[in-house]
Amino acid sequence: MKNLIPLLLLSLVQLLSSSCSAAPVDPEEVVRGSWVHYKRTFITEGRVVRPQNSNDTVSEGEAYAMLRAVLMDDRKTFDECLAWSKAELSRRESHGDDLLAWHFENGRVSDSTAASDADIDYAYSLLLAWHTWQESHYLDLARKVLQSILDKETVLVNNRLYLLPWPAGEGGGTPETVPQNPSYYAPSHFKLFYAVTEDNRWMELVDTTYDLLGRLQKSSRKPGLVPDWCALDPQGNILPMPGRENVYGWDAVRVPLRVAADYRLNDDHRALKVLRRFSEFFEQEFRENGKIVSGYSGSDATKSSMENPLFYCAAYAATEAAKSSVAPEMLQHLRDFIHRKNDEYYYNEADDYYVNSLAWLAEYFQITKTTATND
Repeated sequence: MKNLIPLLLLSLVQLLSSSCSAAPVDPEEVVRGSWVHYKRTFITEGRVVRPQNSNDTVSEGEAYAMLRAVLMDDRKTFDECLAWSKAELSRRESHGDDLLAWHFENGRVSDSTAASDADIDYAYSLLLAWHTWQESHYLDLARKVLQSILDKETVLVNNRLYLLPWPAGEGGGTPETVPQNPSYYAPSHFKLFYAVTEDNRWMELVDTTYDLLGRLQKSSRKPGLVPDWCALDPQGNILPMPGRENVYGWDAVRVPLRVAADYRLNDDHRALKVLRRFSEFFEQEFRENGKIVSGYSGSDATKSSMENPLFYCAAYAATEAAKSSVAPEMLQHLRDFIHRKNDEYYYNEADDYYVNSLAWLAEYFQITKTTATND
């Protein structure tokens, strides 16, 4: 398991040689500089803020920062984010579980509903911290979070276990529909959680991941893509999510990244099948229009005309796994969004919290790939 843990999020994308990359070409410099920028811009005494959203905080952001801190071996920042999250976002006293309230603004929790993607990444970061710094209290808390996820953020639908986007009865939906966010499913995480807990429900969620994604990709009006949101009826049939647009957008862009992690780590043939379907869409789209944009609707019209590094990162994860000829161009476009200011690096815009939380993983993986090759 020690060999598995450090690589789970590091295997989101596999990069090609530096001969096809745009300046800057030093991954270590980009990773170090982007972490300096991220801490200076987004983290204040353990609280991760979103400047473009009135400096609010979401539990997802705390989990992203904790993951990044442990990967950077920055225990001080990790512990500060953990302490702030436990003090301000923990639902232990209010709800009796170890999940995190998802939204904090104006000095208080404004919505105590938990978000399962944040809780999953939060638990993963704790396991990574336990492995890295050999402190059992990280593992102890991770186990409590994982139990809370299973108890409150999963549901049986027609004898299949599904991950809920929030605790049952708290976030929305109707008695006739079960809300689903495909990007919250993290099969590599689930396999690690099973290794730690030996609770077979985590492996059931792995199976659900690939059943749900496969059905979504086949039924999409843009075959290969999946929507940000969908719903299930009592028989497990897929429906549009009431009140949500049917679009491959800012949530679903994470799906190829999470699935690529499982493919790289575990060589799961189901992951490769999902990635190949994504790749077919991206390859055709890029060859016809010369770019990948930040969102595609369920109709023939694109949701957006804007390019964004996260969408190239997702496209690269899929096209590289499928060995598509456009994969090097996806990587090139991703790197075109890197900016430098003194000793700091950032993607897209300096105060873009979401992009700068995730896009750096491509360069970090190149470092780990080189290290693994040398070892």
